[in-house]
Amino acid sequence: MVKVIFYNLLRSKYGINEILVKDGSISQIIDEIVSRHSNIIRNDFETSIVFYHGKPIHYHNFSTVIDDNEEIIITHFVGGG
Repeated sequence: MVKVIFYNLLRSKYGINEILVKDGSISQIIDEIVSRHSNIIRNDFETSIVFYHGKPIHYHNFSTVIDDNEEIIITHFVGGG
């Protein structure tokens, strides 16, 4: 299983801190999350950043495969001033 941790927009909007999902590409992981939580809008992930081993992965690289027993963080950059 892959541990997915949510920060910022996704955590506050949907009230989910973390979830365990099957390993696979980031797109497949997102598909599983959306199928298990029908209130989540898939488009919210298009502007998100995934951190995997401390490295950011953007939407155009969501074909990246996450192996079993790994952990990723999905977040949005938020600004303020």
